[in-house]
Amino acid sequence: MKKKLLTLAVAAALPMAAQAANAEVTIYGKIHASIDYLSADQADRDLSGSNDSLWDVTSRASRIGFKGSEDLGNGLKAIWKIESGVNIAEGGGGFATRNAYIGLAGGWGTFLYGRHDTPMKMSTGKLDIFVDTIADYNLQGSGLGTGGFVDIRASDAIAYVSPSFAGLTLVGAIVPDADHGEVVKEQGDFAGAYSLAAMYSNGGLFLSGAYESLDDLFGGADASHWRIGAGFDFGAFHIGGVYSDVDGTLGGFTKANGKSNDYKVYTINGSWTFGNNVLKAMWMNTDWDEDIPVYKDNGLPGSDDSTSTWAIGLDHNFSKRTKAYVIYANSDMALNGSNFNTVGAFAREQDAFSMGMVHKF
Repeated sequence: MKKKLLTLAVAAALPMAAQAANAEVTIYGKIHASIDYLSADQADRDLSGSNDSLWDVTSRASRIGFKGSEDLGNGLKAIWKIESGVNIAEGGGGFATRNAYIGLAGGWGTFLYGRHDTPMKMSTGKLDIFVDTIADYNLQGSGLGTGGFVDIRASDAIAYVSPSFAGLTLVGAIVPDADHGEVVKEQGDFAGAYSLAAMYSNGGLFLSGAYESLDDLFGGADASHWRIGAGFDFGAFHIGGVYSDVDGTLGGFTKANGKSNDYKVYTINGSWTFGNNVLKAMWMNTDWDEDIPVYKDNGLPGSDDSTSTWAIGLDHNFSKRTKAYVIYANSDMALNGSNFNTVGAFAREQDAFSMGMVHKF
């Protein structure tokens, strides 16, 4: 009797095992938090309203995700992902707040739709050596919505990623004409936003170029920008750089009041790996096409036409999944804005010290 029951159990499990062999589900994530200390060098514009320095614990792009695929036969796969941001410092977050999509993949490339990083963001992501830290190139000046690279994770996106052609990959995405989330579109347009990128990788060389057009960004001015990036790895060393020309994107301060919001931003960086350690540094500069009187019009002091940031850091890898780091950064923010996106900080110049840990699973 026991043998018969065992035989029936095995027989019942075989179809389930066959289905499992054709489908894969992966749970993954990253826990990243830092302890940050900021100091203002300008006495009359302090950080918190009463002090010229402060410190805080910050959750930095911590996340948990689920992704999977199913073999549909003839080289075709169904793919999907649901990734959610998690704030481990203060609690909170939301479901599917990061990349979340469904699609198909095969030898012809990948088609997906949902919420995803734009091709512009994808084009130089690997060149941000301080990614998700206090010196991330997207965070400089972000308290006022300007001064850094404009990287967007678009809702309602429809995207295609080509296969690699001798190291060249092409990516394109559009956001249809509808009123949702990050990009507000004009009714009647086929696409309220589109983004295109080309990326080339060969050995230690990486090159990229991208163009993006966004209508009524965040309910404000239209924006368009193009970007080029380059990186080269040779032995234990890495050098890289990114240049972007941005036209008309200052968040709430828009061309509606007749002011120019155009600027150019560029960064260079380098790193040296020795043992389980990585020593790295970056410099970044933003130049506006003209002074920014729009800030004075909105009660914000300062109208200089350039800002700069530099940072140096050291990573120590305990393992492939766990590392600790320290970073020192300095930002000369001509617009008296929030240089480092940690707290609501206002000062003409800031120094920042950050120590953090990252664990991936």
